[in-house]
Amino acid sequence: MKSRILSLLLVATVAVIPGLAKASQVEIPCDNHQDSRMDGWTDTGIGLTSSLGLPAGRYAPTEAPAAPTTLVVMFHGHGNDTCSWRRHLQQAADRGAIAVAMDYTGQAPRTIGDKTYDNYGWNVKEGAADSIEAAQYFLAQFPTITNVIAFGISMGGNSSGLAVSAGALRQAPRTDAGAPLFDYWIDVEGVNNLIEEYFVARGVGPVNAGGKQAQDEIEEENGGSSFEEDPAAYAEITNILRAPDMSALKGAVVVNGLDDGLVPTDQSPQMATALNAAGVPAHLYTVLFRGNGEAGTTGTGILPGVFKIPYESSFAGHGWEGSDTQLVIKTGFDQLWALMAGGSVDPGETLVPGLTG
Repeated sequence: MKSRILSLLLVATVAVIPGLAKASQVEIPCDNHQDSRMDGWTDTGIGLTSSLGLPAGRYAPTEAPAAPTTLVVMFHGHGNDTCSWRRHLQQAADRGAIAVAMDYTGQAPRTIGDKTYDNYGWNVKEGAADSIEAAQYFLAQFPTITNVIAFGISMGGNSSGLAVSAGALRQAPRTDAGAPLFDYWIDVEGVNNLIEEYFVARGVGPVNAGGKQAQDEIEEENGGSSFEEDPAAYAEITNILRAPDMSALKGAVVVNGLDDGLVPTDQSPQMATALNAAGVPAHLYTVLFRGNGEAGTTGTGILPGVFKIPYESSFAGHGWEGSDTQLVIKTGFDQLWALMAGGSVDPGETLVPGLTG
C-alpha cells in the first residue's frame, strides 16, 4: 500500500514540477563544468528538454527519425547531470532510438562552507517524476515507439527503480490503455538498498567528507529526517522493497563490479534476486577484473587512499557514467545495445572476467 502511495505522489509531482522547474532550474551549459573527462565532447544533435516545455534535461536526436520504435530514458548518478550523458545520448540516437536524460529538479550547485558542489542533492523522487514526464511526452509525440528502456547508473539506479515501479503500477502509464510505462530496466552499479547506503554513508561520515555529504543529501530527500526518525520514508525509496511493484517488466539487467567502493556489492545481487522472485526475468552481470579499462572507485583502494599510498586496483570498481571504457559501464551499455537490437533477458548470472592479455 505504501509503495502505491509513493507512486501516486510521483505522478502528482509530475503534474506540478514543470512550472516550478522552468521557473527555477534550467540546463547548465556543459562548458561550465570543470571535469576534464568531458573535454572535446560536443552537443551535436542534442537538444534541451526545457525547450519542449519539460523540466531541465537533454535529448537526442533533435531531428527524430520518421518512425522511431525505441525510447531510452537515462538516469544520471550522484554529483553528475546530463552533460555526462551526451555521448551516450548520441550513441543511442545513432542506433535509431529517441534518448532522453533529465537533470532532476532540485539538484543544483550549492556552496557549503568553503566547498562548492556542482550538482548537490539526492533528488531521486524528483528525477523519477521528471523522467516519467519526459517518457510520456515522447511517447505521445511518437506513437510508433513500442519499446521503452530505463537505464540508470549509481544514484540513477535508485531513481530509475522508482520510475520503473511507478510505471509498472500503471500509476504513470503510457498513453495507450494504461499499459506499463517501461518494458525493460538496466540497473548499473545501482543504489538498490538506500537504507544500507545511508548507514554506510553515515558510518564513514565522521572521517569522510563524501560520506557526510551523501548522508546529508539522503536525509534532505527524506524530509530532513534520519532513518530512525522516519523509516517509512526510506523504505518507500528503496528499490529492493519495490520489486513486487515492478512485475510488469519484460526483463531487467543488473550490473555491478566486484570491488565497488561506493555502493556495497551485495545490492545488485539483492535486486536481481528480488526481481526474479517477483516474476521479472533478471540477469545479473558481475564484472571481476578491470580489463583494459579504468578501475573506477574501488573498495580495496579506500585504505590506501586514506594513507596516501599509490594504489590502482586490478578489480572492477564503481565506474563514472560518462565512460565508454570502464568495464562495468561498458557492460551495461553493451546490454542496452543488445536490447535495442531485439534481444531479450533470461534469468541467471554472467561473470565478466575482465582479464587482459
